[in-house]
Amino acid sequence: MDEEERRQLQRIEEKIDLLNRMLREHLSISRETGVPSKKVDVPLSAPVSIYLLKFPDSLRQTMLAMDRLKEATTGQVAEETGRSRSVESIHLNQLERMGYIGKFRRGRKVFFRVPLPPQEKKEAG
Repeated sequence: MDEEERRQLQRIEEKIDLLNRMLREHLSISRETGVPSKKVDVPLSAPVSIYLLKFPDSLRQTMLAMDRLKEATTGQVAEETGRSRSVESIHLNQLERMGYIGKFRRGRKVFFRVPLPPQEKKEAG
């Protein structure tokens, strides 16, 4: 085996290790937050730029707003993005169905929340 093949093999092993860590972290986040692991194939603790790359622009804007707000109503997200509340409602519900954000009720209002990674939950708790 020559040096180039060894370097390529090393890069492949590093990527496999990274994917294994990401999968373990994703599974632990799903268990701890109660957000079901539906079609999410990138952990929520990944840098925002990584998991947002696969979104269409409409969902990307909503998710960026949610990343800044962490927890918000549809109206608050609409203020952040400058779009109508009804459009944001559609996007937020789609992101919730995809498993990227959680949805809960506080009194009469419905809130959406970006789940915290396990290390941030321990620090916040």
